[in-house]
Amino acid sequence: MSLPLGRLAKALVPVMLGTLFVGGCADMMTYSKDSRREGIEMYNRGAYADAAGAFRNAVRQNPRDYRSYYYLGIALEQLGQYQQSIAAQKTAYQVITTTMEGKNDPEFRYRSLNALASVIARSDVREAELNAIEHRARTRSMPDDHYLLAKIYALRGDADMAMEAFTRACTIEPNNVYFAREAGIYYESIGQSQRAIPTLRRAYSLDPENKAVADALRRLGVVPGPSLQDEGKLAKPLVPKGPIPAIPIPGETSSIRD
Repeated sequence: MSLPLGRLAKALVPVMLGTLFVGGCADMMTYSKDSRREGIEMYNRGAYADAAGAFRNAVRQNPRDYRSYYYLGIALEQLGQYQQSIAAQKTAYQVITTTMEGKNDPEFRYRSLNALASVIARSDVREAELNAIEHRARTRSMPDDHYLLAKIYALRGDADMAMEAFTRACTIEPNNVYFAREAGIYYESIGQSQRAIPTLRRAYSLDPENKAVADALRRLGVVPGPSLQDEGKLAKPLVPKGPIPAIPIPGETSSIRD
């Protein structure tokens, strides 16, 4: 039995609106990615102000585009606009941790935290930011807070505080490959082999394909191989005693990729 014309039109409206909504979202995501690609090209040419404009356009088109927030943050950092850069990186991290796509992208999660640590360490509001992060770390059991603190302190050359924060992060999440990798490589870079070897062994057991971890182990006289993977299953973070030299880690390269 066919519907009267008026009732048929009313029945079709929700379907048409749903189609338009889905199509509109797809278009917005496409425009956002196009703007992001343009921004990356501009950034790599050194046109940081133009790149920031492109990334701003990308997030206007798609507020869930955490990659463009991240790139906006590093472009603003290059321009010396540290507070705006911090805000962009915080937004990137918030979107990563609250969207399905972001939750399935752990590599970018820690790229975002590394970038946030970099700009905080360079900014004139670093003490206020550090106090806020330390307060969060004390009042909630979030290992990312300790990891962020570790990266900031490492960049500032405060090895003792960096060690303490890395240890806390690795203790809360001993199977987090990013924590183990970054902590182990940092320990090795400042000559703390007693800390570095067990942490790098753990990182290798979690990700035996990581070249940086394997290279760090070889520099410490440890040959990577299947035996380390088996041993790493039972490894626990070690906290040896002794002074730690305050040696800053080198900065990251200025080019970016999507």
